[in-house]
Amino acid sequence: MALFLQNLLNGLSAGSLYALLAVGLVLIYKSSQVLNFAHGALAMLATFVAYEAAQSIGYAGGIAVSLVFAFVAGAALYRGLLHRAREGGEHAVVMVTIGLLMILEGAAAAIWGTDTKEFHHYFADAGSLELSAGVYLPRHDAAILATVMVLVVLLAIFFRMSRVGVALRAVSQNETAAKLMGVRVARVHALTWGLASVLAAIAGILIVPKVFLDPSMMFAPLLKAFAAAVLGGMRSLPGAVVGGWLLGVIETFAGAYISTEFQASIAFVILVLVLVVRPEGLLGKPEIKKV
Repeated sequence: MALFLQNLLNGLSAGSLYALLAVGLVLIYKSSQVLNFAHGALAMLATFVAYEAAQSIGYAGGIAVSLVFAFVAGAALYRGLLHRAREGGEHAVVMVTIGLLMILEGAAAAIWGTDTKEFHHYFADAGSLELSAGVYLPRHDAAILATVMVLVVLLAIFFRMSRVGVALRAVSQNETAAKLMGVRVARVHALTWGLASVLAAIAGILIVPKVFLDPSMMFAPLLKAFAAAVLGGMRSLPGAVVGGWLLGVIETFAGAYISTEFQASIAFVILVLVLVVRPEGLLGKPEIKKV
């Protein structure tokens, strides 16, 4: 029983990181119908900014600078590039995000090099909390779980209680109707990209103590986040959270009870199965188009 609970906690911790990235992906997709392949690269770049700033102003200041940078970068990339690229259709936008992925990774490699770096900030306390006999929760994993839970609650309040959140929901449901009601759609899209980039930056800062800091550090987590978003439903924010947690737990149990070699590919097995059996995801709804 202790081993089961330990694996469950480990899976929820890993799944929380996937969920955080998946929520950003779903936010952007709901708002502007874009699959943002540069999402992980923005997280990586923001983490490098935190790493650089922390050396001069401390961890707290570095993280604050990183989050501001992520919001500004995400919003500016949408207004400067993606807004115009949408006129060329969905394929053009996807190609722009793939191009941004390559550009941002190349820029990070040129600035900081390709050698791996350690960024063990105060979220990476090596100690553990003993929850029960034989069940331990590393302080870093506890920080991940607590941060993600708080962010999920804050996002739910934001989308239901604030005017900006209501505007974001209106644009995601019907962009034309929102525009007719006076919502500045382009500004809302930019805010969505900025908010999603902040979530990605938080995920990068939380994950970096588990991996080394380098330009490709977010490649594998982003693939898992895409799988989590599809599993939960690409239009469902709660589904992104559930999908991330479920994927993390399944992945951990697969590594513990089946094979560690199989653990890396389980996300894509789930992705294929969901697309075949339930394309809209676990919490998604079938999209009905009137013709």
